[in-house]
Amino acid sequence: MMLRKIFSAMAAAMLLFSANASAEPKALAFDEGIDWRAKIITVKGVGFAPEEVVNSTQAEGLAFTAAKADAYRKFGEIINGVHVEGDRTVEKLSVTQKIRTRVEATINGAKIVGQNLFSERTRDCAVYMQVPLFGVENSLAQAVLEKSPTIEPFPMPEFDADLNQSPLSRLPSSLQLKLLANEPLSRKTTKKSVKDYANEAEGIYTGLIVDCRGLGLQPVMNPVILNTNGTKIYGHKNLDFDKIVSQGMADYAKDLNGVARAGDKPLVVKAVKLENFNSNPVLNIADSNKVLIENHATKFLNDMKVVLLHD
Repeated sequence: MMLRKIFSAMAAAMLLFSANASAEPKALAFDEGIDWRAKIITVKGVGFAPEEVVNSTQAEGLAFTAAKADAYRKFGEIINGVHVEGDRTVEKLSVTQKIRTRVEATINGAKIVGQNLFSERTRDCAVYMQVPLFGVENSLAQAVLEKSPTIEPFPMPEFDADLNQSPLSRLPSSLQLKLLANEPLSRKTTKKSVKDYANEAEGIYTGLIVDCRGLGLQPVMNPVILNTNGTKIYGHKNLDFDKIVSQGMADYAKDLNGVARAGDKPLVVKAVKLENFNSNPVLNIADSNKVLIENHATKFLNDMKVVLLHD
């Protein structure tokens, strides 16, 4: 009988210990800053209890409150520096009261994802908090992105300025010029519809990968892809706003291990340069025409199946 009581007491103690342990926040470590691949902003706030507070429970509470305040301050600094577009940061957009209020609400809604427990010796604790860049719940995208009045169609394939490349680039250059010379003037300056080149599409591509490695690509919330004529072939005005907010226009990856978004048969092109503070990849005319023609077939741009490779 006595043995049974001992085992019952031990079991109760173990159950109580397990419950208390599970209720305590875990001491975790996170990388601070902006993670463009995971689309998350993480900060670590550190707080100290005042020396004059002798009650350990009160000291822990004050340290935790100070840690959260420190985290909110860091969020303000980091988020202000986030580039929505190459030349526009959140700080620049926050000059309007509407954007500033929404950004503040997003910061205040940051989630606690981990905590280093209060130390009696150093009288401090740390809290880790996160705000998502994109998503349907308290994301930075919800706070700073503005919906376009209408969705613009993707542009048409085009010739480049010096006629060196065109949708007819598979033909010898001499034949290209001869064909163009025999066309009426009105046709030389008219862009053909992407449908006119539909027979050139392979129709097999599930997404787009733009290789920007070696160029110093700067990740932004609203990247734009252009061609060397300066035409925007991919931008937020071409896309569904709700999808942009929920998932972002593109994934950023440093190698081919992070390109699942583009599917199992992506079209891979190489950027020839970057524009707008190194945020917008620029494709040559042949590649940009290929992207537009293939997108007409499988709609990977419409579905935002885009990955940008960077260093």
